[in-house]
Amino acid sequence: MSDWIDDLFEEVERGEVTYEMRSYLLSLLEKCRYYDKVHEHYVTEILDSDLSMLRFKELHTTFEMNKLDVRYDYAPSQRELSRFIRRICDLE
Repeated sequence: MSDWIDDLFEEVERGEVTYEMRSYLLSLLEKCRYYDKVHEHYVTEILDSDLSMLRFKELHTTFEMNKLDVRYDYAPSQRELSRFIRRICDLE
């Protein structure tokens, strides 16, 4: 029953960037706003077969830091909204 957990940790230990990791980066990229050429460059880099785990972590950090604020997102998730409200009300 816990085989999927073992598989997940094996993938991370191997240092290979999986399809799911690439999909996650692409979804984060959609939450950022870059000029067209920069956006295309990132898409090409994410889909490149030579993407390393180190570069994955760098891109993940970059996209997290450049995500649009909840106020500018068309349909933010409930988690993002609650985080934003806590930050505004100084509840964090």
